[in-house]
Amino acid sequence: MKSTEHPSHSHLRGPDAPEWARLEDLSRTRLLDTPSEERFDRITRLAQSLFGVSAASVSLIAENRQYLKSFVGPLSRESDRKDAFCAETLKSSETLIVENALTDERFRHNALVTGDPHIQFYAGHPLTGPGGTHVGTFCIIDQAPRSFSAEQRKILEDLTQIIQREMNLSWDIDQGARTQRALLPVTPPAPAGYSLGVCFYPAFGLSGDFYDLGTTGAGHFRMTVGDAMGKGVGPGLVAGAARSAFADAGWDADPSVILRDVSDRLDGTLARAGSFASVFHAVIDPDTGAGLYADAGQGLTHILRADGAVERLPPTGPPLGLVAGAAWEERPFTLSPGDAVLVPTDGLLDLHGDLARLAAAMTDCRAKGDADTAVKALCDRRGKSVVLDDITAVLFQRA
Repeated sequence: MKSTEHPSHSHLRGPDAPEWARLEDLSRTRLLDTPSEERFDRITRLAQSLFGVSAASVSLIAENRQYLKSFVGPLSRESDRKDAFCAETLKSSETLIVENALTDERFRHNALVTGDPHIQFYAGHPLTGPGGTHVGTFCIIDQAPRSFSAEQRKILEDLTQIIQREMNLSWDIDQGARTQRALLPVTPPAPAGYSLGVCFYPAFGLSGDFYDLGTTGAGHFRMTVGDAMGKGVGPGLVAGAARSAFADAGWDADPSVILRDVSDRLDGTLARAGSFASVFHAVIDPDTGAGLYADAGQGLTHILRADGAVERLPPTGPPLGLVAGAAWEERPFTLSPGDAVLVPTDGLLDLHGDLARLAAAMTDCRAKGDADTAVKALCDRRGKSVVLDDITAVLFQRA
């Protein structure tokens, strides 16, 4: 009788996985052909110093080539796979040690032994992709034969595990970022007589920023832009919880009432997470341009007037989760024909340096065309200093 059990997938993991599965796993790491990163470089530098060798590297083995994600010493970023010692390392789950390549039949005629970089000593341990196949190695080399003790092997394997954790973290964050992007709200069409632009640029894959846009039951345009404290996975989770709390609260109450409701829903969560969130929430009557807002510690929203003037809307209370029992004042604003309201998170302030430069950039962006083109120009990070914060901005402009 035939078994009804599903076939085992163990043959798709480890050193015996088929090449197609290994290459697919390598692709999923999203590390091949990417630049050096300090989180890997510091380990290769440490290994070179600890073992007193000429070179150390984090190697990725593609179909026909070896690519060094990180290396220190006399190595080339790329080489033929057929010559790579690391290609041999992939065939086992154990550390491969070659104490003298000149007397090892597997390597004595290898081009990397007989020519540059003249490898004689090699020690390497495999690295796995998210699917469990061997996609690369962490290795050290030298130009002289040497012995390698059990204690040294353990140190090499410990360093390999640090690199492996960084690779796993990259995969986890990438997965989280893709999920977060999939869950972003669909940008609604702007009301007649208005244009709308949105930017959402995470600094490290997963963003602590959040936003939501739409229409209230009364036909008013609503906008919510927030920023959970910090960067990375934790703030990303807090941002998701905050956006869900706004959705659960509904959108038809006045801004101050909604912030109070969301605060009640989030206070326990934010306290346990040791976090807080700044949020701007507003509603605008598209027929008249009259708006009403409440600002929980954001303080960066600006009205861009048609005549070039820039007016900042001040915060009306503390960030969510910072002060128990807080309340938020509501304040009015008006968008006259040609005016726009820009609601950014503080990553945009970091990008431009200070409020004065940000205000000047806001004025310049008005000449870029429609709201979407203008806000993307304002948030463009190319050619500017490295920004280590998430950037989110919404521009709502009246014709």
